[in-house]
Amino acid sequence: MKVLIVGAGVIGTVYGAQLSGAGHRVDVLAHGARTEAVARLGLVIHDVVSGTGSRSPVSVVGHADGGPYDLVLVAVRADQLQTVADSLRCLSGAPVMLFFGNNPAGRAGVPDDFPGMIHLGFPGIGGSMNDAGAEYMRIPQQPTTLQTGGGRPIEEFTEALTGGGFAVFRTPDMDGWLAYHAAFVACVSAALYRCEGSAAGLAADRATLSLMCQAIEEGFRLLRRADVHGLPVNLRTLHYPALRPFAVRYWAKAMRSPLGERCFAAHSRHAQPEMRLLAGAVLDRVPVPSECAHLCELLSDSRA
Repeated sequence: MKVLIVGAGVIGTVYGAQLSGAGHRVDVLAHGARTEAVARLGLVIHDVVSGTGSRSPVSVVGHADGGPYDLVLVAVRADQLQTVADSLRCLSGAPVMLFFGNNPAGRAGVPDDFPGMIHLGFPGIGGSMNDAGAEYMRIPQQPTTLQTGGGRPIEEFTEALTGGGFAVFRTPDMDGWLAYHAAFVACVSAALYRCEGSAAGLAADRATLSLMCQAIEEGFRLLRRADVHGLPVNLRTLHYPALRPFAVRYWAKAMRSPLGERCFAAHSRHAQPEMRLLAGAVLDRVPVPSECAHLCELLSDSRA
């Protein structure tokens, strides 16, 4: 199939490389110095855990009207979505448009005047960019998550990922999944900001870790009361109030590991506008602040 990647950061680079490696034609929408490097080098990825890597030659296109495309993978931060929206309205045909990242409003947060079918998903990796490309690691506790349905383009995307060793989870409640994940990641980022963006600093700060876990519990409770479905089983289990001491120890260990720096701290430092947006979206759902005191305490600074 023919694929357009919108956003060539870590996510667009890694998933675009997986699609290219599976034999699909991949174009990357031009955007500044990063895509100038893609035009020269292709999509270069390095798995820091396995030590393996690849370089995938792709085409960089100046406009989105060079299709028709079967799949358009939109891998930009939530605060950048409106910026790229205008460039995508010229798409021809009826592509599946996969919006792939933090989106606390779910389908309602995506403009409704795009051509084709809107689909939602979330990556299962974290990492950082360097001059050559993307250094990444898969998150064992969080497989790549995709809304059910989507037809053949999503099936082929799934096949490309599983063929490359990526775990994939399909859910009918992607809107709810994204709402819960926004509450979770907003709290983790806010806790990191209290520790100057340092994963090691947060690992050593049990008071902030405890506040973070209490805030996550309150965020999840708030969404359940609003009859929002889709909470991932692992997060529901870990952040059950009676298990809070275990959760604090778990996150202390996780933040000391490469996962803490590469998948949480690096992104939190790089994407503060997005994290402020998520914090605001979570706090806007709070009807009675006194019932979510820890959540409001933690996220209030991040929202500013």
